[in-house]
Amino acid sequence: MLWRVPRNCWRKKMQLINKNSLSQAADCLRAGGLVAFPTETVYGLGANALDAVAVAKIFEAKKRPSFDPLIVHIAEKKQLETLFAHPIDPLVFRLADCFMPGPLTIVYKKADIIPSIVTSGLGNVAVRMPSHPVANELIRLAKVPVAAPSANLFGQLSPTSYRHVVKQKMEIDYLIAEDDCEQKAGIESTVVLVQQNKCIILRPGIITAADIKEKLPDVDVETASKNTEISSPGLLNSHYSPTKPLYFFDDNTKLPPSSGLILHRDTTLTFNAKRIIYSSHSGNLLETAANLFESLHQMEDDPQITQIYIQPTEKQGIGISIMDRLEKAAFRFLSEL
Repeated sequence: MLWRVPRNCWRKKMQLINKNSLSQAADCLRAGGLVAFPTETVYGLGANALDAVAVAKIFEAKKRPSFDPLIVHIAEKKQLETLFAHPIDPLVFRLADCFMPGPLTIVYKKADIIPSIVTSGLGNVAVRMPSHPVANELIRLAKVPVAAPSANLFGQLSPTSYRHVVKQKMEIDYLIAEDDCEQKAGIESTVVLVQQNKCIILRPGIITAADIKEKLPDVDVETASKNTEISSPGLLNSHYSPTKPLYFFDDNTKLPPSSGLILHRDTTLTFNAKRIIYSSHSGNLLETAANLFESLHQMEDDPQITQIYIQPTEKQGIGISIMDRLEKAAFRFLSEL
């Protein structure tokens, strides 16, 4: 049954609200509307995950292709029992006990109540429980699971601030403007597929393979080397891209005029850049991850910058996740060279 959309819910221009109006936003979600909300990873664009028509509005607002599945967000771990098909592998609950709430998404066989549009017709569904208090309370008040990709136009930079959502000019109902979060991951969640008591990392994130092994030493943890289908969000070759060209930088790179440069640690070297932004001054990769998209947004919004150069990180630990985002962000520009 579809809910009747209240008269004040549908607007062509998004309405900014704060955490004091979560009940209003929750009513809108239940009624089939769209709400952008903060999480500890990036801003999400949410709809009632059990309402196929509401979920279709996400794809329309983001201009997102229908073959790219969505993540379903929950407020309580017990909701896993209704969203996943039974019998559920015990590893699902072990992972949930260790990492939920938090930036971990679990992919498993979907229950029949999940509309196929959420999973792009696939038999598995991705589910996570955000730790951000605003996101968690919104989902709890809505009393429905919330399908939510990042709150940006498809393929563009992920939003880590409500300001990043505003500039997208998407036709959604409410935007919850709350940027304060003490533990901000800054990049999208780690996505893992649970299969025959095995944990397969489909998309790297802040939670690494080493983190999972530390908590669950008896579990086999693998990293998917190649995906034959888009079984998880964020698996396309080109994604998370700024509107300005993005290239990798090393100390020997000759910067063209009007270049912006993003570095991850202080240096005594001088560069002929129009602007330099530090994602971290100490080389701390957690800081770099938290500030990655904000740094790219600042360069994208700076009218003096015509192309962006960024320092790569080593592909170890969280650096794997950072480089996953950057390689996808730069893919379409590097392919044009």
